[in-house]
Order: sequence, then structure tokens, then C-alpha cells
Amino acid sequence: MRASMLRLSAITLSSWISATSVAAATARVGEPLPPWREGELDIHHINTGRGESQVLILPDGTGLLIDMSGKTSEQAPFLLPSRPDASRPPGEWVARHVRRVLPAGRDKLDYALISHFHGDHMGSITPDSPWSANGYQLSGITEVAESLPVAKVIDRGWPRYDYPVQLSNPTMDNYCRFLDWQIRNTGLVVEAFQPGRNDQIALMHTRNAYPKFEIRNLYASGRVWTGEGVSTRSLFPALDDIAQNDHPGENKQSIALRVRYGAFDYYTGGDLSAVDEETVIEPVAWKNVEPVVANACGPVDVMKANHRGSWDANSIPFLAALRPRVIVVPSRADGHPAVSTYKRMTSQEVWTGERDIFITNVSDATARTTYGVDKAASVQGHVVIRVERGGAQYRVLVLDDADEAMRIKAVHGPYMSN
Repeated sequence: MRASMLRLSAITLSSWISATSVAAATARVGEPLPPWREGELDIHHINTGRGESQVLILPDGTGLLIDMSGKTSEQAPFLLPSRPDASRPPGEWVARHVRRVLPAGRDKLDYALISHFHGDHMGSITPDSPWSANGYQLSGITEVAESLPVAKVIDRGWPRYDYPVQLSNPTMDNYCRFLDWQIRNTGLVVEAFQPGRNDQIALMHTRNAYPKFEIRNLYASGRVWTGEGVSTRSLFPALDDIAQNDHPGENKQSIALRVRYGAFDYYTGGDLSAVDEETVIEPVAWKNVEPVVANACGPVDVMKANHRGSWDANSIPFLAALRPRVIVVPSRADGHPAVSTYKRMTSQEVWTGERDIFITNVSDATARTTYGVDKAASVQGHVVIRVERGGAQYRVLVLDDADEAMRIKAVHGPYMSN
């Protein structure tokens, strides 16, 4: 009898400890974001007002930073305010955010991935960009790495950076100097993103503990996964067969990948865009990259909008193939999201079913011109996707971006993964 009571007491205590642990990790409005826990997948869409940046904490604690929200060369009046403010450059804000959300005891990023070579994703170098003591200037990726060591950088062009033409400008030249110094002095590993693979970005700490987790490389630089094994095919014709002024632009070469955790799927694709239809009578079919990538990916639970929700991206075929329950739009200017894009995202004719749209910042001008944007699930703040252990369900947490307290403004869900 006494042994039975002891067993019952142990079970009760175990249940109480488990319930207490869950309660302690419950996300509540007005309180700081609870730390990531082993087995969870966190996806932070960081709002600096100056470009895109996502940091993923994978189920074993592996850290992956996608894009670095660096200073851009544009200082046009339609750009959004810096967040939290302009006292620090955007790359520094990103590094500080990443440090706060990395697992306890981790002081190094496992991966930094640059989706494509534009300043709002990697950090533009301008004449006033400060210099590192290491001989390169600081913005975006170089600024992040100045205070947060990085183990591996992945981009679409290493080591030649010559497709479709040799890339040479102050930003790219500085990036190459940065890579060279880091390789020689810190042991940095640099790799070209390889479409088709599902092991290039892997769990680094307890690799075999989560067999239902993978990151599938979908697309980069004109090559797309076929959906079978690791095979790929080319979307672009040979460069010799097209005029130089018709070469694929940088946006259309953006890296795209799918994160899968059990039943949960997430898509991100830099600034991929649809067919060029704004200046040509007969659009060129091979430039319509979005639908091909979406078909390779398949339906997802959550997607980051291509090209910040601009008018030239997130086409009808693309959205119809992904059919997301949640869309995150990382804005940096008036017109994010565009009127036409938001209409496509909300149309039940494109795909049926509920969907929630989270926008990191909606300017007054966008609110006045993009009809219905006031009904978005969120229009200001960092957007965090927190996927529970195993991937069966997830929540969307909106964080106040006015300071670094990581206070929760809203909690949405739980959503069931499909």
C-alpha cells in the first residue's frame, strides 16, 4: 500500500513538474518571450526597418541566420523608420537580437546564409560605412560577424561570383575581403548553396535526435530541385543564347529553401519574383521562377513573402501552390505589401481556407493605399513562429520592436500543422 502511494506521489510530482514547466514557458501578452526550449523550432522575422533578417533556432539548438538586414545604399523618403531606433546600424541590432535568442551557453552562429547579393539582405557598403580593424567595412553580414562569430557562411556564388557576370562593386568587393580574412584567421567555412540537398544545413549538436527535421534546398541561381532525391534541373537558358541585357537579375537567383519538422513546413525565398510583365508585351517564360519553386516545395503552413510583398512577387500560381495558413511580410518601405499582392494573398479564389497575414511594419502611406491591410493579424513588430516539439502545432508571437525587451504584443494559435 505504501509503495503504491509512493508511486502515485511520484507520478503526481512528475505531472506537477511537467505542468509547471509548461506553464513557465507559456507565452503571455506583456511578458518577455520565453526562451527557446530543446525540441522546439523558432523562426524569428527581425524587424529593423532596413531589410530582411530571419534567425532560426533549430530543434537541437543549431542557429541559422538568413540575411542580415544591413544598411542599404538607398536613403529615399519612402523607407520606413529604423527599429528600435537609429542609434545603432541594422546589422548590430540583428546581432544583438540573435544573441538574446540563441540557447544558453551558445555564443556562435552555426550558419549564416545570404539569399542573394543585394544590400538590404547582405548590407550595402557606402562611403561612410565604418571600418573593421580587420581591413573591411562594416554593414550587414560583416557587422553581424564583428560581434557574433559565425562558423559557416552559405551563399549562391562561392567561390567565383561570376554568374551571370562577374559581380564587382563596393559591397561585393568588401564581402570578398571579409570572407578572405575570416577564412584565414577564424577558420570560417564558406560554401555555395547546393539546390536539391537536404543535408547541407543540418542539425549540428544532436543530429540524430530529430529524424523528422530537415531543410531542403529548393533553388538558387536558376537551378531547382526536381522533387526526386537530390536531382535538379536548370530553369535558365545558356547565357550565350540570350542578350546580356536580358540576363537573369539578382532577385530571380535568390536562394529558396523549405524547413520541415514533422507535419510543419515553412518556406523562405529571398526576393524571388514572378515573370517580368511590367515592361514587356510578351513576358519571357523562363523568368517566371516563382511557380516552379513553389511546385518543388509543395504546400506549407507558413511562408515568408517573396520580395517583402512587392507588386512583382507572390504571384497567383505561386500562392496557389503553397497555400499557406500564415504569411509573414517583412517590410522596409511604403508599398510593402503592395495593393495587388495583398489582394492576391487574401483572395479565396487563389486558394480557399483561412489565412493570417503578419506584417512587420505598415506605414501610414501603405495603410491608406493597400485596401484591407488594417485587417491583417499584425502590422508592427518582430514576428516569431514557435513550433512545438515534434512539429504538430505552432504559434505566432508578435514582439514589440520599440526596444530590446522582447515583450509579447500578441499570441496567435495554436495552429495545427498540415
